[in-house]
Amino acid sequence: KNRSEFRKAIGAVRASLCRDASNPGADAVVDGAEARSGRIRNVEMLALGTNEAGLPVRRHFDWTIGSVRLDDVDDNYDESGPDSAVILYGDVVNEAESSDRARDAELVDFFQNAPIAMHWLNGDGTVLWANQTELNVLGYTAEEYIGKPIMNFCPDEEALVLEIFKQLGSGNAIADVPVRFRTKDGKLVYLLIDSNVAYNPDGSFGHTRCFIRDDTARKIRDARTKLLLEENERSLRMLDSFLSRTLHHVMGPLHALRGTCEVVSDRLHNADEREKNCELLERAADTVATTSRMVADVSDLARFDEGATLKTRIEAVDLRDAGLEAIRSVRFDGLRLSGRDDGISVRLDLVGAGGPRAMDTDRAALLRVLAHLVENAVREVDKGGVVMLRMTSSPRSEGDGPVGGVLVEVVDNGKGLPAGTCLDQGGLVDGKDARPAPCRRYLIGSGNSSNDPDEIQKVRAEMEDGLRDLKQNGVGVGLPLSYHLVRVLGGDLRHERPSSGGTRIWFFLPSAPGGGPSEVDGN
Repeated sequence: KNRSEFRKAIGAVRASLCRDASNPGADAVVDGAEARSGRIRNVEMLALGTNEAGLPVRRHFDWTIGSVRLDDVDDNYDESGPDSAVILYGDVVNEAESSDRARDAELVDFFQNAPIAMHWLNGDGTVLWANQTELNVLGYTAEEYIGKPIMNFCPDEEALVLEIFKQLGSGNAIADVPVRFRTKDGKLVYLLIDSNVAYNPDGSFGHTRCFIRDDTARKIRDARTKLLLEENERSLRMLDSFLSRTLHHVMGPLHALRGTCEVVSDRLHNADEREKNCELLERAADTVATTSRMVADVSDLARFDEGATLKTRIEAVDLRDAGLEAIRSVRFDGLRLSGRDDGISVRLDLVGAGGPRAMDTDRAALLRVLAHLVENAVREVDKGGVVMLRMTSSPRSEGDGPVGGVLVEVVDNGKGLPAGTCLDQGGLVDGKDARPAPCRRYLIGSGNSSNDPDEIQKVRAEMEDGLRDLKQNGVGVGLPLSYHLVRVLGGDLRHERPSSGGTRIWFFLPSAPGGGPSEVDGN
């Protein structure tokens, strides 16, 4: 460090002498970077001691680098040679002064390397001094920062900086004022400023005393808090909408059941009304059964979300019987908003591919999945539309061949899934069987879902709008529950939108070793 300072000072003096030699009539420059002399203070060096042994000791010197005219100091001066020379002379620093300087150096180090950034500004906003901590935070050198307008380093806060100087100029101090600075590489940093003013003896504005702290952590905490509050409010709104829709679907059947009981009780003793009474009771029983199933679906879905597991009961399930039972359970008048069947047809297509006629699985879980998928298709298909429940059974191959099992598909020719449903935007990728996000409502934030904040925000907004719409039939738990049930059975619920229109939802259940009870005849 000392060597570089010496080289710099000697070079400056030599350059000044060279300019004087090339322009003898010019006035000498006394101050500034072109001065003919420089001073380097408090240089520690080895010197011969004053003791008899003459051993070297460490002493501190103040060195001056200057110039001298040779004709003034050399009686044998040769006018044909150079007329000036660089000289170095040092003054020994006494022990008392050296001790004072050590204390000053410690104090300077305290301010320069403090864990908090500091600077002084004059009345017009020019940086008079800044410690090394502030220079490190912003990435500038002292030459690039000190002596420049502070506005150069916070160009996004011109109005705020002017207001700060207005407050300081009025004799007020400021505290915890957030200001955005720009680093040397253009990065935005958030800082908090505390400041007051040091006045000159005559009462005029001297300089500011600015203390600066990093505000990034607070900004992150505030953003997280805001996000959590917004998500909490959204969750509460969604819960309120969900409860409203659920109660709406519960209260309707209860009112119908109450009316049915009143009518039947009035006609109980009338033999002519017996047939009508039985019909009313059957409709009431169907309504109560549907409501009970809805409550069970909501309860089971909540348990799945809490991490509960379903205890399965494995038995041989005939595919044809299961498909027919699922279709027969569909109540068109209860699924369509019109209250009618709207000319919709539902078909069961059994595809023989050499596999067993039955498979070992949980009958109740499979029937719930089939019923929900068919009901959702019936609910969303257009008037006169067709819903196909297709079940393809393939045999299990020996060795490393294809895994046998049952492919279950529900295909319709409707307008597709409505926005906000849990299977929205899943399907094939480039024609390949890629895993979609079949239930983003329950997978948001997991490794299987998109982490795009805008996409997640859009999905949640669609879900909230869907839950708030009481005109939509159902409470929106059929697809999420089916997703969990299919996974329990060993499959994976997926979907796509065929180019011809409509929706195709499918899952594959691998067969257990040993196959099923009998083989399909291929028809």
